[in-house]
Amino acid sequence: MGMDAHSAKVSLCITRWRKGEDPRVAKEISTDLKGLEATYARHVPKGSLTVLEASTNSFAIAGRLEAAGYEARVLTSDALRGMSRPDRVNDRIDARNLAVRFAHGGTRKVHVPGPGYARRREVWFGYRNAVKDTVRWSNRLWGFCSMRGLELPKRTPALKVDGIRKAVKAKAWEGDDAFHAGMMLAEYAHARETRAAYERKIEETVAGDRDMALAMQVKGVRYVVAFALVTFVEDITRFETAKKLVSYIGLNPSVADSGDEKGDRRVSRYGRGDLKGLMIEAAQCALCKGDADMHRWARRKIASGKERNKVVCALARKMLCHLWHILMGHPCPWAEPEAAFRRKLSLLARKVGKEKIEALGHESAAKFVEGVLATIRRPAADCAVAGESPPGRQR
Repeated sequence: MGMDAHSAKVSLCITRWRKGEDPRVAKEISTDLKGLEATYARHVPKGSLTVLEASTNSFAIAGRLEAAGYEARVLTSDALRGMSRPDRVNDRIDARNLAVRFAHGGTRKVHVPGPGYARRREVWFGYRNAVKDTVRWSNRLWGFCSMRGLELPKRTPALKVDGIRKAVKAKAWEGDDAFHAGMMLAEYAHARETRAAYERKIEETVAGDRDMALAMQVKGVRYVVAFALVTFVEDITRFETAKKLVSYIGLNPSVADSGDEKGDRRVSRYGRGDLKGLMIEAAQCALCKGDADMHRWARRKIASGKERNKVVCALARKMLCHLWHILMGHPCPWAEPEAAFRRKLSLLARKVGKEKIEALGHESAAKFVEGVLATIRRPAADCAVAGESPPGRQR
């Protein structure tokens, strides 16, 4: 089944094919999303496979088909690249081309998140948009003060709002300037409240998720980074090696080798750009404050003359490999010193609050910290001293 789906209309192309042959079109159907299950029950045999391009509602459609007993596979949004013609563009042709392209091979599958992780992704997107809104209105307020010769207030959000309000009141403006300043202050306050609400939700989620809490062992990784990484990684076992996780994020070097010619090995342009940016920010923090072997290695590279940005990308890749081992349950001798990790967990417990900590089954913040620390795998050297076999292998 090739499917071209839109917000209300769905075009289906039923084909029959065997390996090594081109698909033979059996039937082409157009329906709406409301009658999707009824259409499948009437026309589509059980055990058939449906392929559709990634779009805004493709995950929801795939979930509905799976619930109805049909297999569905979401392909990347560029699956039809090179097959479309400007003079032959319609949903029926796209549905047929999807079936043909999948039969010929070479298509890439998109991971469909589970229901819980899909909701967490929406929380992450909401937080990211709230951060953008906060920065945008902050910059507009800054520009408003600068253009009118007002004394620029301090960057702290609360002081900025109070400073602008006092400056506007002192000028005794009327008309457009007063109206515009009031609207910008209201929008900025709303953006800050929205961002704070999303941050509280993220902190509560991290406190109740073991993998997210353990991911904070890495220097530079705190609540937001841990939440985003585990939310999009979901099941770490779907990445067989740390290199595959690095490639998914987009921190792997690009390959441009052909014959005797070798091109620049820059960081790949593919992968999840938002997670890549988070890991780069975490690496910047770790470079300044970390004292593990990989942090000292990065500082030596910069001191020897290596470009700082390249070293930061390399450090972010090392940190991501370390995170892969942590989530896989391997013993991690490079874990952040326990005192620093304890401080992170204690701060998280204070932000979440006593009621939420008790709802998670912990008597107090101290018990919460001890409960998380008890789940950390010890390094192989410590296991050998205790006469135990290590639960995993550290590369």
